[in-house]
Amino acid sequence: MPNALIPVVTIIGLQFGWLLSGSFIVETVFSRQGLGSTLINAIIDQDLPLVQGAVLMTSVLYVLINILVDLAYALIDPRIRYS
Repeated sequence: MPNALIPVVTIIGLQFGWLLSGSFIVETVFSRQGLGSTLINAIIDQDLPLVQGAVLMTSVLYVLINILVDLAYALIDPRIRYS
């Protein structure tokens, strides 16, 4: 079972990136308020600090999720060790 969970956890972590990028499109199409529509409006209004902050926040969130996925490998399969 642990050997089968490693690819599943990997795909879940990668799908998080698609979830982030898809939220921008869905919020714009369906006129929902959120980070995606805020970022789109900031790009249109040329509000550079807001664009930089939103991109930085989503990038850090994506990197943190990937780090958590990598650390989860050690919990799933005890043969994987980080030294």
